[in-house]
Amino acid sequence: MDRAKYKKVLHACSLKKDLELFSHGDQTIISDKGINLSGGQKQRVQLARALYQDVDIYLLDDPISAVDAHIGLELFKE
Repeated sequence: MDRAKYKKVLHACSLKKDLELFSHGDQTIISDKGINLSGGQKQRVQLARALYQDVDIYLLDDPISAVDAHIGLELFKE
């Protein structure tokens, strides 16, 4: 695992604060279908999974529709 890339992706997807709130940080087990995550968190986790992969093309279908305006702006900037 590339820790530097991982940290960069967490920052870009505004997930650092969320992980700090989880009981076991990034080792927290997410329940089936992510029912213990908000819609915005689910989208940011999905975006982070995509960004961590090193591919040439990303197909995204409205990746920030469930995030609030402030987080959406941060995601767009990063």
